[in-house]
Amino acid sequence: MAKHILMINFPAEGHVNPTLGMTKAFSERGDHVHYISTEKYKSRLEGVGAKVHLHSDLLRMTPIDPGSPSGILAFLKVHIKTSLEILHIVQRLAEDIQFDAVYYDKFGAGELVRDYLNIPGISSSASFLFNEDRLKILPLHPESGVPFQPDRECEELLAEMKDKYGVAPDSMVQFMNNTGELNVVYTSRYFQPESETFGDEYLFIGPSFPKRKGRVDFPIDSLKNEKVIYISMGTVLGDTEAFFNLCIDAFSDFEGKVVIAAGEKADLSKIKQAPENFIIAPYVPQLEVLEQADVFVTHGGMNSVNEGIHYQVPLVVIPHDKDQPMVARRLTELDAGYTVQKDEVSAEKVKLAAEEVLHNGKYKQGIQAINESFKECTDMKDVLARIDRFIEQKHAQ
Repeated sequence: MAKHILMINFPAEGHVNPTLGMTKAFSERGDHVHYISTEKYKSRLEGVGAKVHLHSDLLRMTPIDPGSPSGILAFLKVHIKTSLEILHIVQRLAEDIQFDAVYYDKFGAGELVRDYLNIPGISSSASFLFNEDRLKILPLHPESGVPFQPDRECEELLAEMKDKYGVAPDSMVQFMNNTGELNVVYTSRYFQPESETFGDEYLFIGPSFPKRKGRVDFPIDSLKNEKVIYISMGTVLGDTEAFFNLCIDAFSDFEGKVVIAAGEKADLSKIKQAPENFIIAPYVPQLEVLEQADVFVTHGGMNSVNEGIHYQVPLVVIPHDKDQPMVARRLTELDAGYTVQKDEVSAEKVKLAAEEVLHNGKYKQGIQAINESFKECTDMKDVLARIDRFIEQKHAQ
């Protein structure tokens, strides 16, 4: 019997993209999938069968600096305000739809929605799982090392949430670490650090890469039969222009193409004139570019790393925050990536790192080993069967 599945996520590429495979699997077997997201992701979610309900995209309008108290406060307010909007949409939807379960990301309003609707909740992790000690690296954790305190506006918004919807987060860390009795993880046990500490309630299903609907105006054919360096610092970080200028210096004499995905927040007027072999754009079709790439210079976001591994592209990782240092360490341990610390970045170091992964075959071998582990993950039919059993058990209680 078809189910009504509600999906909740955080509006960022590295959180939405990993869920496309699950969304497609639910919809293809006949489930009614209602996905709450932003306009930016509407067409790609509809392309895998979801009915999309929109909230405003506060993240795109807010500069994020996770290393400062003011930056963390701004990030927290994005979470709280977005959660309030999502709860309002859920309240309206629940007037007409009896949802069987809510499927939600580690980031965002997931547990709040689960508790509001009082239905089974399945958590999904777009990155590595964190044990209690590793949780302390999250910016909203009181022991993260950044002095930070919610202000009066935060307290008033949380009071409004409790008053209107009867729910509240256990702590501010919940906005970055939603959990569930059943958890889907988009990686393999081989790649997950300390995977032996996570039990059978964690389903390691590996990443999936459904074709994304829509066209992006990008000269992909110009990359064919060329050596290609692809550079992206993700879609959340701000103030990346200086780094991209450094990359122009590093690869100005590269014999091939250099593609820089500058991101929507970058001020292109602050990026220096690049040689003709550079392609610099706010957004590029990452999967298509990775299919042609020989080196991927990345911030180490899990979604980008998984996509690089899938296309077996050697990685130069410059981690910034959250899970990225952990991802970089694991890639180094498995000889699948070369790390340059953000405080030590220079044009010379980035250039040497790219040459190392391009010419040393151990990085290709390390990436192939992780890619093979992805192929050995839990089959999607088994994942759906496990989710069905969980929902049935919860409803029977």
